[in-house]
Parts: sequence; C-alpha cells; structure tokens
Amino acid sequence: DSLSGVPVNFTYDSSKYTSLGLDIVNEPAYKVTLNLSGNGSVLGAVEASDFVVYPDYSAVKGAGAQTLSLKVRILNSDLEGSVTATIEKDQRTVDVVFDTVEEKSFPVSIEVGTLSIADGYALNRITSAPAEVTLRGPSSEISQVSKVVAHLSMEGELSESKLAQVSLELQDAAGQPLDLKYTTLDNELVDVTVSVYRVAELPLEVNFINVPSYFDVESLKYELSQKTLRVSGPEKVISNLTSLSVGSFDLSTFSLEKDYQMQVALPNGIVSQENISSVTLSFDTTGMGQKSFHVNQIDIINVPANYQVEPSAKRLNNVVLVGPEEELEALSPGNIVAVINAEDIQVAVGQQNVPVQIQIPSNPHIFAIGTYTVQCEITSR
Repeated sequence: DSLSGVPVNFTYDSSKYTSLGLDIVNEPAYKVTLNLSGNGSVLGAVEASDFVVYPDYSAVKGAGAQTLSLKVRILNSDLEGSVTATIEKDQRTVDVVFDTVEEKSFPVSIEVGTLSIADGYALNRITSAPAEVTLRGPSSEISQVSKVVAHLSMEGELSESKLAQVSLELQDAAGQPLDLKYTTLDNELVDVTVSVYRVAELPLEVNFINVPSYFDVESLKYELSQKTLRVSGPEKVISNLTSLSVGSFDLSTFSLEKDYQMQVALPNGIVSQENISSVTLSFDTTGMGQKSFHVNQIDIINVPANYQVEPSAKRLNNVVLVGPEEELEALSPGNIVAVINAEDIQVAVGQQNVPVQIQIPSNPHIFAIGTYTVQCEITSR
C-alpha cells in the first residue's frame, strides 16, 4: 500500500542546524510518497499526520547548499509494530540551503522620476509609510544591500496632495538593483505621500505694543525692508491669511536713530519660499525730536474700594517724550498726565513701586519712551 502527498517537515529536529547559528534560507516545500506494509486492517485507516518525514541534519556542518537524506518516523503510537513505512526510492533526498540569517532595517529612499507641480503650488515634502523596512535573509545577501529605494512617478500636474503605493527595490553600493534569492522584506510596498502646498505672496505687517490708547500709530512713518513674503501652506490655511506678522514692536523702546531687526513669525504649517527669517523695521524721523518734561499730574484709577493709594512724590521727573519737534515745543507740562492703574498692580498694604503710564490725551502724535515707576503708600480704608 502507499500514501502520497506526505509533506516534509523541515523544522523537525531543527536544533541540529540552529545550534550552529544556521537557518534554512530557501524555504523548500517538498512532498513524498510513503510505501506502507503491515496489518491490512490498520493500513486502510492511516493518514499523513500519522508520520513525520524530515531531513537528516546530522551531516550539516556549515553554510551552503546541501543534499540531505530524508527519514520517516511513525508519530501514531497505535501503528508501531503493525505498520512499516519507507520513502519512495527516487524521493529520498532533498536540497536545502543553509546560511546565517540576520535582520537589518533600512530607511526608504524615495527617488523621484516624473513629478510636476501646477502653477501657484509648491512641493512641500515627500514621505513614505513606513519610513523604514526590515530585511531578513542570509548574511551573504544582506551584506550586498546598500539602500532600499522607492521609485516615484506621477502623471499630470499636482495641485493637491496625493498618495501612491510604490514597490521597493534593493540596490547595491553602485546603485544597481539586486535580485536576492532568499532575502525577504517585511513590506514589499510603501505608501508614498506627496504633500503639495498652495503658494501665496502676503504683505508683512508689524504689531505695535505698549501703545497709549490716545496715540495714532499711523502718524509714525515706518517701513519694512521687505513688504511681502512668498509662502506656501495647506490650502485651507493659506486661504484664510491676509497678511503675515513680523512680530511685535514695543513703542516704549523707540529710538530716533535706530533700525530694528524683526523676526518673521510664520503661523503653524506655513513655509517660507524665500530664504528670509527677519526683516528690518526703520522709521523716517525727519522733523521728529525728543524732549524731557516734569509731570505734575499723577492720576490713580481703578483703586479697590477698601484701599487707598497715595504717591509718595507729587511729580514725575525727566519723562522723555517723542514726537514732531514743533508740537513738542508747543506742548505744555499741564497737558501730560501720569496714570497709575491699580488693576495692573498687586494691591497690598505697604509701600510699593508701581508702574506709570504717560499720556498726552490732547496730542495723538506724541508718546513717551522708557519705563517709569512711582513709589506709593497703600493703606486700607
């Protein structure tokens, strides 16, 4: 009697080669026919699972291709002594390739072939998922691999981000493709995303801080060394932008003879298309001057009902004002007010140096530079 299609089990008794640091790299699949003899009443019920056919690994001493003899063993104890099994004569050997097997990870290198971006748009970046792949195979093959490449080409002009599945190619150090017989990748394909941004040229604007409420910022003659900036970003973000900020300028630090470097502050997701990170803010100070005044009027506002705030001094000396020279000359000290806003201080009983705001409500073209404080006595009512 015979039993055909019995698979060879290559992991059975595998410790004989794994103990040498070896693995089978050719992944053989082999089936044999068993010739059976013995008790006829038993033979009719035997199955392939009653036996194990496996290579004789005792001859394996190192890496390389080897032809190994096959053995057969009865697994079903009920058949022992009543059935004898032998492998068909011309099927008693199998070819197996051994080598030391290793795993190594490589980043995915994206090489772009045909790729065209539509007018008004810019390529942001190209990424792959996964960003790296792991190769498993014989050391002799893995050592030949220099990089893993995804060749990307897309038809037409892109005006939006696109995703493509791209097959991977193994290359040697010379950039030539490798056809490795036994090496496998954990991913044969990667998802490559081509991120495309909308391009816009937006005006640059500066934000002024510490500006008195009465002061007309437009009366300052200023300009930026670059009026617009070419940027790119996601369509939804770009479409909602009308300008870009170059940061905040503190008016109290103004100087008549000075230019200022301002950092371009791009919103999240917005990328500059120009190699510019800062611009120069300059003022036309023609006809402007500065002058010191003594301020006799000190007003205190927003004092909590259960406290009293009294300045220790009745006037503030050497307050520097900037504005048109003619208007400064005509300005009377009586038009200048020092204001203490109790909301801006931590009100507590005792003496405190508190900040003072200088205001010239009658003239929207003049402002104070520097910072000023007044010592105050704070008492509870």
